[in-house]
Amino acid sequence: MNREETLTLKAVVLYILKNGKTRASHTVYYIVKTAFVAQQKHLAKYLCPLFEDNIMALQFGPVPSNIYDALKIARGDAKTMNFHTNDDLHLIYDSISFNDEVFTAVEEPDMTYLSPSAIECLDEAIKTVSSMTFDEIVNTTHGNEWTRAFKNQGDKNMSYLAIAKEGGIDELSIPYLKENLEFDRLLN
Repeated sequence: MNREETLTLKAVVLYILKNGKTRASHTVYYIVKTAFVAQQKHLAKYLCPLFEDNIMALQFGPVPSNIYDALKIARGDAKTMNFHTNDDLHLIYDSISFNDEVFTAVEEPDMTYLSPSAIECLDEAIKTVSSMTFDEIVNTTHGNEWTRAFKNQGDKNMSYLAIAKEGGIDELSIPYLKENLEFDRLLN
């Protein structure tokens, strides 16, 4: 992940923290689920990722892996920190604090890293996820793609295309999204 992608993830996390209204919306579970739902909405509606991060199928559902790692480091996970010694993930975990099971933004999000479409999807995701119980979030985010990736013995990485399909992408838009994702893959 390059520096610009990390700064976009940082803006996403800070935006969620600044706009989440409840204590629950500042917990690790709600932050990663809000980011996932925003990503899914953006893929389905705008046919491109809101941010670059692998979505992993973990026990409690889909998780943007670098966002999750930054949150784990912010709450004191030294093992995860050792894994990220040579990248820019510190830009995220240095911008948040953790106390009594909740995260707080210690900086404002840099809005230059969030497009109008990103803000729209983040706002929708914040509203959606913050109004759900834990069980409702589980039922909403544990779709067929999560099941496929979670049961995979090796790679738990979820497909952006499958995430978009579960997010309601228009069938006519699927070839365009495939092309965008392939173009992004070739550039990286």
